Amino acid sequence: MQYLSQRLAADSPEARDAKRSRPAALGDQRERILDAAESLVAERGADAVSIEAIVRRAGVSSVTFYEHFRGKEECLLAAFDRAVGELRDALAGAVPPAAPREERLRAALEALPAALEAEPARARLCFVEAQRGGPRLRARYDEALDGAAAAFDDPLGQAIAGGLAWLVRERLELGGGGSVQDLLPGMTEVLLAPQPAHG
Repeated sequence: MQYLSQRLAADSPEARDAKRSRPAALGDQRERILDAAESLVAERGADAVSIEAIVRRAGVSSVTFYEHFRGKEECLLAAFDRAVGELRDALAGAVPPAAPREERLRAALEALPAALEAEPARARLCFVEAQRGGPRLRARYDEALDGAAAAFDDPLGQAIAGGLAWLVRERLELGGGGSVQDLLPGMTEVLLAPQPAHG
């Protein structure tokens, strides 16, 4: 009888609530780790970021880090995937799906600089550091670029996506005295230029 009462006490409403909130707490820790990795990569570059710096910035222990990721590379890949997914969602939300091609592309182009300027660390991770962070991160960048190219639904999609990514990277990396938003007229001209007839 005493054993049963101890088990019931251990399964009090407070204990059950604590057990239920553990997945949320783990998710929150993972998000903090990804946020820390993203901001550190933007500040220092992918090669210069250490796990120790990430856990310090995230306010978690190394043990917690390794509960979520096998190492720094896996963490950076997850940060990149999250960033690309959220950027893709932001663009998809700005583009009217049933609109004509030109209207969809124009809406995406208008949304892209705003999304990048709203999250400068994320922009730097996606367009600059992903190309420097090692072969797996570079491969993930190439996959994301292929996905963007396919979204253009254009025979020149790969060239268009690559050109736009290059313009954004150059502005983020070199500055050039302007913002990503300043690229909008040139990007629009490139993307919406009349296509040559194929014969």
